[in-house]
Amino acid sequence: MNINEKQKDILDTITIFNIRAGYDDYKMEFYKKCTKQFTEDRVENIKEFRKWIKEKFLNQL
Repeated sequence: MNINEKQKDILDTITIFNIRAGYDDYKMEFYKKCTKQFTEDRVENIKEFRKWIKEKFLNQL
């Protein structure tokens, strides 16, 4: 499956969020970073990426 640079960035961001979520000091830093706009942007990116993945897999069936 080929992914573009934006999609790679989204995956990197999600991975970092998941890995660091177990560390209390990062949780507070992340909490401070999560403005409404920051959160809306990340959620929208994840939704778009999820849709793209679903379409890719459905087209392979």
